[in-house]
Amino acid sequence: YTTKQGKLPDRTSFSLQLEAITGALDDAGLTTADIDGLLPMSGSDHVPGTTAHQFWAEQLGERPLGLVETGGASGQLAKAAASIAAGLTDCAVLFFGRAGRRTGPGGTPVPTGRAPRVADDFSFATAGGYMTSWYAMWAQRYMHEFNVTNADLAEVAVFTRYHATLNPDSVMGSRGEITVDDVLASRYVCEPLHLLDCSLDTDGGYAVVIASADVARNCRKQPIWVLGGAEAYYTDFYCTINDPWFPNEGKAVRKATDRAFGLAGISRDEIDVAGLYDCFTITTIRNLEEMGFCKIGEGADYVKDGHLRLGGSMPTNTDGGLLSNSHCGDPSGLHTIEVVRQLRGECGDRQVPDAKLGVSLQQGWAVHGLAGVLVMAAD
Repeated sequence: YTTKQGKLPDRTSFSLQLEAITGALDDAGLTTADIDGLLPMSGSDHVPGTTAHQFWAEQLGERPLGLVETGGASGQLAKAAASIAAGLTDCAVLFFGRAGRRTGPGGTPVPTGRAPRVADDFSFATAGGYMTSWYAMWAQRYMHEFNVTNADLAEVAVFTRYHATLNPDSVMGSRGEITVDDVLASRYVCEPLHLLDCSLDTDGGYAVVIASADVARNCRKQPIWVLGGAEAYYTDFYCTINDPWFPNEGKAVRKATDRAFGLAGISRDEIDVAGLYDCFTITTIRNLEEMGFCKIGEGADYVKDGHLRLGGSMPTNTDGGLLSNSHCGDPSGLHTIEVVRQLRGECGDRQVPDAKLGVSLQQGWAVHGLAGVLVMAAD
Protein backbone atom coordinates (compact mmCIF):
# COMPACT_ATOMS: atom_id res chain seq x y z
CA TYR A 1 0.00 0.00 0.00
CA THR A 2 1.14 3.52 -0.72
CA THR A 3 -0.39 6.67 0.69
CA LYS A 4 -0.67 9.85 -1.32
CA GLN A 5 2.80 11.18 -2.14
CA GLY A 6 3.83 14.84 -2.40
CA LYS A 7 3.75 17.84 -0.09
CA LEU A 8 1.28 16.91 2.65
CA PRO A 9 1.25 19.80 5.16
CA ASP A 10 -1.95 18.58 6.82
CA ARG A 11 -0.60 15.10 7.58
CA THR A 12 1.67 13.74 10.31
CA SER A 13 4.27 11.02 9.95
CA PHE A 14 2.28 8.84 12.37
CA SER A 15 -0.96 9.17 10.40
CA LEU A 16 0.82 8.17 7.18
CA GLN A 17 2.41 5.15 8.85
CA LEU A 18 -0.91 4.05 10.32
CA GLU A 19 -2.72 4.48 7.00
CA ALA A 20 -0.02 2.52 5.18
CA ILE A 21 -0.04 -0.40 7.65
CA THR A 22 -3.84 -0.56 7.66
CA GLY A 23 -3.96 -0.38 3.88
CA ALA A 24 -1.36 -3.09 3.33
CA LEU A 25 -3.08 -5.44 5.77
CA ASP A 26 -6.42 -4.81 4.06
CA ASP A 27 -4.80 -5.50 0.67
CA ALA A 28 -3.71 -8.89 2.04
CA GLY A 29 -6.98 -9.57 3.85
CA LEU A 30 -5.19 -9.67 7.22
CA THR A 31 -5.51 -7.78 10.51
CA THR A 32 -3.07 -6.54 13.14
CA ALA A 33 -3.72 -9.77 15.05
CA ASP A 34 -1.85 -11.63 12.30
CA ILE A 35 1.34 -9.57 12.66
CA ASP A 36 4.24 -10.86 14.74
CA GLY A 37 7.08 -9.09 12.96
CA LEU A 38 7.83 -5.39 12.73
CA LEU A 39 10.06 -3.70 10.15
CA PRO A 40 10.01 0.08 10.63
CA MET A 41 12.14 1.82 8.03
CA SER A 42 15.09 3.79 9.37
CA GLY A 43 14.37 7.48 9.12
CA SER A 44 10.69 7.33 10.07
CA ASP A 45 9.59 9.97 12.54
CA HIS A 46 8.38 8.33 15.72
CA VAL A 47 6.47 9.38 18.81
CA PRO A 48 8.69 11.28 21.33
CA GLY A 49 9.48 9.41 24.52
CA THR A 50 9.14 5.91 23.05
CA THR A 51 11.19 3.69 20.83
CA ALA A 52 9.72 2.92 17.44
CA HIS A 53 9.49 -0.77 18.25
CA GLN A 54 7.85 -0.34 21.64
CA PHE A 55 5.31 2.10 20.30
CA TRP A 56 4.33 0.06 17.27
CA ALA A 57 4.23 -3.19 19.24
CA GLU A 58 1.57 -1.51 21.37
CA GLN A 59 -0.28 -0.24 18.31
CA LEU A 60 -0.36 -3.77 16.90
CA GLY A 61 -1.97 -5.26 19.98
CA GLU A 62 0.61 -5.23 22.81
CA ARG A 63 1.80 -8.73 21.93
CA PRO A 64 5.33 -10.13 21.98
CA LEU A 65 6.80 -9.86 18.49
CA GLY A 66 8.96 -12.58 16.95
CA LEU A 67 10.94 -10.29 14.65
CA VAL A 68 12.04 -6.66 14.85
CA GLU A 69 14.40 -5.19 12.25
CA THR A 70 15.39 -1.80 10.86
CA GLY A 71 17.30 -0.77 7.76
CA GLY A 72 16.59 -0.53 4.04
CA ALA A 73 13.54 -2.12 2.47
CA SER A 74 14.95 -4.82 0.18
CA GLY A 75 17.48 -5.89 2.81
CA GLN A 76 14.88 -5.92 5.59
CA LEU A 77 12.46 -7.94 3.49
CA ALA A 78 15.21 -10.42 2.64
CA LYS A 79 16.01 -10.90 6.34
CA ALA A 80 12.31 -11.22 7.14
CA ALA A 81 11.98 -13.91 4.48
CA ALA A 82 14.91 -15.78 6.03
CA SER A 83 13.33 -15.47 9.48
CA ILE A 84 10.02 -16.79 8.16
CA ALA A 85 11.76 -19.68 6.38
CA ALA A 86 13.50 -20.55 9.66
CA GLY A 87 10.15 -20.63 11.49
CA LEU A 88 10.94 -17.67 13.73
CA THR A 89 7.98 -15.59 12.60
CA ASP A 90 4.92 -15.97 10.36
CA CYS A 91 3.89 -12.52 9.18
CA ALA A 92 5.69 -9.16 9.29
CA VAL A 93 4.93 -5.66 8.11
CA LEU A 94 7.47 -3.20 6.76
CA PHE A 95 6.39 0.43 6.88
CA PHE A 96 7.47 4.03 6.47
CA GLY A 97 5.81 7.41 6.70
CA ARG A 98 7.11 10.94 6.80
CA ALA A 99 5.50 14.37 6.63
CA GLY A 100 6.71 17.90 7.21
CA ARG A 101 10.46 17.31 7.10
CA ARG A 102 12.87 18.07 4.30
CA THR A 103 15.59 15.72 3.09
CA GLY A 104 19.26 16.53 3.66
CA PRO A 105 21.04 19.02 5.94
CA GLY A 106 18.19 21.52 5.61
CA GLY A 107 15.89 18.95 7.14
CA THR A 108 17.96 18.47 10.30
CA PRO A 109 16.26 20.07 13.32
CA VAL A 110 18.28 22.89 14.89
CA PRO A 111 18.54 22.63 18.69
CA THR A 112 16.97 25.48 20.64
CA GLY A 113 17.61 26.59 24.22
CA ARG A 114 20.96 24.78 24.42
CA ALA A 115 24.34 24.65 22.74
CA PRO A 116 24.27 23.35 19.17
CA ARG A 117 25.38 19.78 18.60
CA VAL A 118 29.00 19.46 17.52
CA ALA A 119 29.56 17.14 14.62
CA ASP A 120 31.89 14.19 14.94
CA ASP A 121 35.34 14.55 13.36
CA PHE A 122 34.45 11.98 10.73
CA SER A 123 31.09 13.30 9.60
CA PHE A 124 29.71 14.84 6.43
CA ALA A 125 28.21 17.54 8.67
CA THR A 126 31.67 18.87 9.59
CA ALA A 127 32.19 20.36 6.13
CA GLY A 128 28.52 20.68 5.16
CA GLY A 129 28.58 18.00 2.47
CA TYR A 130 25.87 15.41 2.04
CA MET A 131 24.26 13.29 -0.62
CA THR A 132 24.18 15.66 -3.57
CA SER A 133 27.80 16.79 -3.29
CA TRP A 134 29.06 13.22 -2.92
CA TYR A 135 27.03 11.89 -5.83
CA ALA A 136 28.17 14.88 -7.88
CA MET A 137 31.82 14.00 -7.26
CA TRP A 138 31.06 10.38 -8.10
CA ALA A 139 29.34 11.45 -11.32
CA GLN A 140 32.19 13.80 -12.30
CA ARG A 141 34.80 11.09 -11.83
CA TYR A 142 32.68 8.54 -13.72
CA MET A 143 32.09 10.92 -16.62
CA HIS A 144 35.83 11.59 -16.84
CA GLU A 145 36.87 7.93 -16.75
CA PHE A 146 34.28 6.61 -19.21
CA ASN A 147 33.68 9.58 -21.53
CA VAL A 148 30.07 9.99 -20.42
CA THR A 149 28.27 13.30 -20.95
CA ASN A 150 25.58 15.28 -19.15
CA ALA A 151 23.25 14.33 -21.98
CA ASP A 152 23.90 10.65 -21.23
CA LEU A 153 22.89 11.16 -17.59
CA ALA A 154 19.79 13.04 -18.71
CA GLU A 155 18.49 9.98 -20.58
CA VAL A 156 17.66 8.41 -17.20
CA ALA A 157 15.51 11.36 -16.16
CA VAL A 158 13.74 11.30 -19.52
CA PHE A 159 12.60 7.67 -19.45
CA THR A 160 11.55 7.77 -15.78
CA ARG A 161 9.44 10.88 -16.41
CA TYR A 162 7.78 9.10 -19.32
CA HIS A 163 6.90 6.22 -17.00
CA ALA A 164 5.53 8.70 -14.46
CA THR A 165 3.11 10.10 -17.05
CA LEU A 166 1.50 6.64 -17.11
CA ASN A 167 1.19 6.53 -13.32
CA PRO A 168 -1.72 8.69 -12.12
CA ASP A 169 -0.41 8.58 -8.54
CA SER A 170 3.04 9.96 -9.38
CA VAL A 171 4.07 13.44 -8.24
CA MET A 172 5.50 14.60 -11.58
CA GLY A 173 3.54 12.63 -14.17
CA SER A 174 0.87 15.30 -14.61
CA ARG A 175 3.55 17.75 -15.74
CA GLY A 176 4.21 15.73 -18.88
CA GLU A 177 7.27 14.27 -20.49
CA ILE A 178 10.69 15.94 -20.56
CA THR A 179 13.55 15.91 -23.04
CA VAL A 180 17.31 15.72 -22.69
CA ASP A 181 17.40 19.45 -23.45
CA ASP A 182 14.96 20.10 -20.60
CA VAL A 183 17.27 18.34 -18.18
CA LEU A 184 20.33 20.21 -19.41
CA ALA A 185 18.48 23.54 -19.21
CA SER A 186 17.51 22.99 -15.57
CA ARG A 187 19.79 24.70 -13.05
CA TYR A 188 22.79 22.99 -11.53
CA VAL A 189 22.25 21.76 -7.99
CA CYS A 190 25.84 20.55 -7.71
CA GLU A 191 27.78 20.27 -10.95
CA PRO A 192 27.51 18.05 -12.97
CA LEU A 193 24.05 17.23 -11.56
CA HIS A 194 21.20 19.42 -12.80
CA LEU A 195 17.92 19.82 -10.93
CA LEU A 196 16.26 17.15 -13.09
CA ASP A 197 19.16 14.76 -12.40
CA CYS A 198 18.12 14.78 -8.73
CA SER A 199 15.32 12.93 -6.98
CA LEU A 200 12.29 14.60 -5.47
CA ASP A 201 11.81 15.70 -1.84
CA THR A 202 8.29 14.69 -0.83
CA ASP A 203 6.14 13.41 2.00
CA GLY A 204 4.42 10.05 1.93
CA GLY A 205 4.11 6.58 3.35
CA TYR A 206 3.99 2.94 2.33
CA ALA A 207 3.85 -0.56 3.79
CA VAL A 208 4.55 -4.13 2.68
CA VAL A 209 3.32 -7.37 4.27
CA ILE A 210 5.59 -10.41 4.06
CA ALA A 211 4.33 -13.77 5.28
CA SER A 212 4.88 -17.51 5.27
CA ALA A 213 3.62 -19.54 2.33
CA ASP A 214 0.75 -20.95 4.42
CA VAL A 215 -0.44 -17.45 5.32
CA ALA A 216 0.17 -15.99 1.86
CA ARG A 217 -1.85 -18.64 0.03
CA ASN A 218 -4.92 -17.66 2.02
CA CYS A 219 -4.54 -13.91 1.49
CA ARG A 220 -6.92 -11.75 -0.50
CA LYS A 221 -4.42 -10.92 -3.25
CA GLN A 222 -2.15 -13.08 -5.36
CA PRO A 223 1.08 -13.65 -3.42
CA ILE A 224 4.41 -12.70 -4.95
CA TRP A 225 7.14 -15.10 -3.86
CA VAL A 226 10.61 -14.16 -2.60
CA LEU A 227 13.12 -16.31 -4.47
CA GLY A 228 16.23 -14.76 -3.00
CA GLY A 229 17.44 -11.71 -1.12
CA ALA A 230 20.61 -10.37 0.46
CA GLU A 231 22.13 -7.31 2.10
CA ALA A 232 25.68 -5.93 2.15
CA TYR A 233 27.49 -2.95 3.68
CA TYR A 234 30.50 -1.01 2.44
CA THR A 235 30.02 2.43 3.87
CA ASP A 236 31.40 5.24 5.99
CA PHE A 237 28.39 7.54 5.58
CA TYR A 238 29.63 10.11 3.05
CA CYS A 239 33.17 10.51 4.36
CA THR A 240 35.43 8.97 1.72
CA ILE A 241 35.32 7.12 -1.59
CA ASN A 242 38.05 4.50 -1.73
CA ASP A 243 40.27 4.27 -4.80
CA PRO A 244 39.58 2.76 -7.28
CA TRP A 245 36.17 4.37 -7.35
CA PHE A 246 34.78 1.78 -9.78
CA PRO A 247 36.48 -1.58 -9.08
CA ASN A 248 35.68 -4.50 -11.36
CA GLU A 249 34.79 -6.68 -8.38
CA GLY A 250 32.26 -4.12 -7.19
CA LYS A 251 31.31 -3.21 -3.65
CA ALA A 252 28.14 -3.65 -1.57
CA VAL A 253 25.66 -3.65 -4.47
CA ARG A 254 27.60 -6.33 -6.33
CA LYS A 255 27.89 -8.58 -3.28
CA ALA A 256 24.20 -8.31 -2.39
CA THR A 257 23.16 -8.89 -6.02
CA ASP A 258 25.37 -11.94 -6.49
CA ARG A 259 24.05 -13.50 -3.29
CA ALA A 260 20.40 -12.74 -4.08
CA PHE A 261 20.57 -14.19 -7.60
CA GLY A 262 22.54 -17.17 -6.32
CA LEU A 263 19.82 -17.94 -3.78
CA ALA A 264 17.09 -17.39 -6.38
CA GLY A 265 18.73 -19.76 -8.84
CA ILE A 266 18.01 -17.56 -11.85
CA SER A 267 20.17 -15.44 -14.15
CA ARG A 268 20.04 -11.71 -14.65
CA ASP A 269 18.76 -11.99 -18.21
CA GLU A 270 15.59 -13.70 -16.94
CA ILE A 271 14.38 -10.56 -15.13
CA ASP A 272 11.23 -9.04 -16.65
CA VAL A 273 10.91 -5.88 -14.54
CA ALA A 274 13.15 -4.01 -12.10
CA GLY A 275 12.97 -1.33 -9.43
CA LEU A 276 16.42 0.21 -9.04
CA TYR A 277 17.21 2.94 -6.52
CA ASP A 278 17.53 6.18 -8.49
CA CYS A 279 18.32 9.02 -6.10
CA PHE A 280 20.30 10.62 -8.97
CA THR A 281 20.60 9.79 -12.66
CA ILE A 282 24.19 8.60 -12.18
CA THR A 283 22.94 6.09 -9.61
CA THR A 284 20.79 4.21 -12.12
CA ILE A 285 23.69 3.97 -14.56
CA ARG A 286 26.06 2.67 -11.91
CA ASN A 287 23.45 0.28 -10.46
CA LEU A 288 23.16 -1.44 -13.82
CA GLU A 289 26.91 -2.01 -13.89
CA GLU A 290 27.34 -2.91 -10.25
CA MET A 291 24.45 -5.40 -10.42
CA GLY A 292 25.99 -7.09 -13.44
CA PHE A 293 23.42 -6.19 -16.10
CA CYS A 294 26.24 -4.65 -18.14
CA LYS A 295 29.97 -4.00 -17.78
CA ILE A 296 31.56 -1.03 -16.02
CA GLY A 297 31.44 2.01 -18.30
CA GLU A 298 28.54 0.61 -20.37
CA GLY A 299 25.61 1.75 -18.21
CA ALA A 300 24.90 4.94 -20.14
CA ASP A 301 24.76 3.07 -23.45
CA TYR A 302 22.52 0.43 -21.86
CA VAL A 303 20.05 3.16 -20.95
CA LYS A 304 20.26 4.89 -24.35
CA ASP A 305 19.60 1.57 -26.08
CA GLY A 306 16.16 1.54 -24.43
CA HIS A 307 16.52 -1.53 -22.21
CA LEU A 308 14.93 0.20 -19.18
CA ARG A 309 12.04 1.84 -20.98
CA LEU A 310 8.62 0.19 -21.23
CA GLY A 311 8.89 -2.11 -24.23
CA GLY A 312 12.59 -2.70 -23.54
CA SER A 313 14.27 -5.87 -22.32
CA MET A 314 14.01 -4.92 -18.62
CA PRO A 315 11.54 -2.07 -17.92
CA THR A 316 12.74 -0.30 -14.79
CA ASN A 317 11.16 2.12 -12.31
CA THR A 318 7.88 1.93 -14.17
CA ASP A 319 6.15 4.13 -11.58
CA GLY A 320 8.54 7.02 -12.31
CA GLY A 321 11.06 6.13 -9.63
CA LEU A 322 12.52 8.55 -7.11
CA LEU A 323 13.16 11.04 -9.92
CA SER A 324 9.52 11.46 -10.95
CA ASN A 325 7.22 9.38 -8.72
CA SER A 326 8.25 10.16 -5.12
CA HIS A 327 11.17 10.36 -2.71
CA CYS A 328 9.46 10.39 0.68
CA GLY A 329 12.48 10.44 2.99
CA ASP A 330 13.36 6.73 2.97
CA PRO A 331 11.64 5.58 -0.22
CA SER A 332 13.45 2.30 -0.87
CA GLY A 333 10.30 0.24 -0.30
CA LEU A 334 8.55 1.99 -3.19
CA HIS A 335 10.68 0.08 -5.72
CA THR A 336 9.64 -3.28 -4.26
CA ILE A 337 5.98 -2.26 -4.19
CA GLU A 338 6.04 -1.29 -7.87
CA VAL A 339 7.69 -4.58 -8.84
CA VAL A 340 5.06 -6.50 -6.83
CA ARG A 341 2.27 -4.60 -8.58
CA GLN A 342 3.85 -5.38 -11.96
CA LEU A 343 4.11 -9.08 -11.13
CA ARG A 344 0.45 -9.04 -10.08
CA GLY A 345 -0.54 -7.35 -13.33
CA GLU A 346 -2.02 -4.30 -11.58
CA CYS A 347 -0.26 -1.43 -13.38
CA GLY A 348 -2.69 -0.46 -16.12
CA ASP A 349 -1.16 1.65 -18.89
CA ARG A 350 2.36 1.03 -17.61
CA GLN A 351 1.96 -2.74 -17.23
CA VAL A 352 4.83 -4.90 -18.45
CA PRO A 353 3.20 -7.77 -20.40
CA ASP A 354 3.55 -11.23 -18.85
CA ALA A 355 5.93 -10.07 -16.12
CA LYS A 356 6.90 -13.11 -14.04
CA LEU A 357 10.31 -12.31 -12.49
CA GLY A 358 11.39 -9.04 -10.89
CA VAL A 359 14.19 -7.52 -8.83
CA SER A 360 14.38 -4.53 -6.50
CA LEU A 361 17.46 -2.72 -5.20
CA GLN A 362 17.79 -0.27 -2.33
CA GLN A 363 21.09 1.42 -1.70
CA GLY A 364 22.50 4.43 0.11
CA TRP A 365 24.27 5.66 3.26
CA ALA A 366 27.13 6.49 0.87
CA VAL A 367 27.60 5.98 -2.84
CA HIS A 368 26.88 2.26 -3.14
CA GLY A 369 27.67 1.89 0.56
CA LEU A 370 24.62 -0.10 1.73
CA ALA A 371 22.64 -2.40 -0.51
CA GLY A 372 19.69 -4.76 -0.32
CA VAL A 373 18.47 -6.85 -3.25
CA LEU A 374 15.25 -8.85 -3.51
CA VAL A 375 14.42 -11.27 -6.35
CA MET A 376 10.69 -12.01 -6.68
CA ALA A 377 8.39 -14.16 -8.80
CA ALA A 378 4.73 -14.46 -9.67
CA ASP A 379 3.01 -17.86 -9.62
